[in-house]
Amino acid sequence: MTDTALPRVLCVDDEPNVLAAMERNLFGEFDVVVAPGGEAALDAVRWGERFAVIMSDMRMPGMDGATFLAKARELSPDSVRILLTGQADVESSIAAINKGAIFRYLCKPCPKDELVAALNDAVRQYRLVCAEKELLATTLTASVKTLTEVLAMVAPWAFQRAAFAQSCVRHALPKLEWPDEWIYTIAASLSQIGCVGIPADIVQADAAQRKLSEEEKKLLLGHPDVAGKLVENIPRLELVAGIIRHQAKEPAPNVPLEVLRGAHLLRAALELERHAARGWSLERPWEILRAAHPPLPEYIIKSLSDFRSNVTGVRSARIRELMPGWVVDEDIRTTNGLMVLTKGHELTDTAISALQRLLAANAIEEPIRVRGLPDSSASV
Repeated sequence: MTDTALPRVLCVDDEPNVLAAMERNLFGEFDVVVAPGGEAALDAVRWGERFAVIMSDMRMPGMDGATFLAKARELSPDSVRILLTGQADVESSIAAINKGAIFRYLCKPCPKDELVAALNDAVRQYRLVCAEKELLATTLTASVKTLTEVLAMVAPWAFQRAAFAQSCVRHALPKLEWPDEWIYTIAASLSQIGCVGIPADIVQADAAQRKLSEEEKKLLLGHPDVAGKLVENIPRLELVAGIIRHQAKEPAPNVPLEVLRGAHLLRAALELERHAARGWSLERPWEILRAAHPPLPEYIIKSLSDFRSNVTGVRSARIRELMPGWVVDEDIRTTNGLMVLTKGHELTDTAISALQRLLAANAIEEPIRVRGLPDSSASV
């Protein structure tokens, strides 16, 4: 919905005369869509453009207003919900408010001026919510990007792991269709900031499955809690902190839904990252994820079952030719043996910039082996 377009309003009522009256009264001020019941209205929410306001009658056959608005909230959490009913039923009204997070409760018959005023208030609330989310998705994301770039300079191996996890999460989210996708991408980006201070040789020993001391194990196992404590101090990132804390374990059943979902997805992403870091194939990612312990939900596994299926064709490339999304097909080390990128790492703008700086300092050699998208798979 643009600023010049009429706000979209969904009106739900089982009485055709009521719906016709709403269309007449609201014509020219709102883009009105009507539905004769809960199921039809849910289809409109599910398959149509987003609604600013969803207004429903309470007493309808098959699905009452409380049930419908609760389901509509799951499908379109940003839409503002209004209950319009002629029933002076306190109990049912309370149920609707609790289940559907109602913004306003109006009684029928409702004068046109009062109805229009309530809808305008709801539209303003909708725009406020959307503006706040846009701020979070842009300003906050940009700030997080700066933090991850600092991580790339301080602990390159930790940045590689986080970048791989973020690539997995971005691949899965369009299939999962979760609201507030920024929560999960930021959780992946910041998942490894607790690793700052852990020596790279400990991480490399873990990747090579060499035996670690008890102190070294504590450092590796404790980094999610360290990261969680750091992130929870940032306003609006409480859910992100919860996801990060649970990246290596099964979340408690009473955690928020976003933490439960995000922790499973992040753990799946890091399972694939560990597999790739050891130089193993990712051709059948579902087999890797089904072997994870604790077990991962099947819907998470399915969302990553074709991860990198469109990345193919080994080629040699110079640093200036590298593109974001290509995957490194060999370990890249500096001339003195320091690991820069591991095989299987997906290139980002930040990683490519780092490689360009190292090349300018004669610290790495080219060309390097990479795998790109199908239309970039010809040998150089």
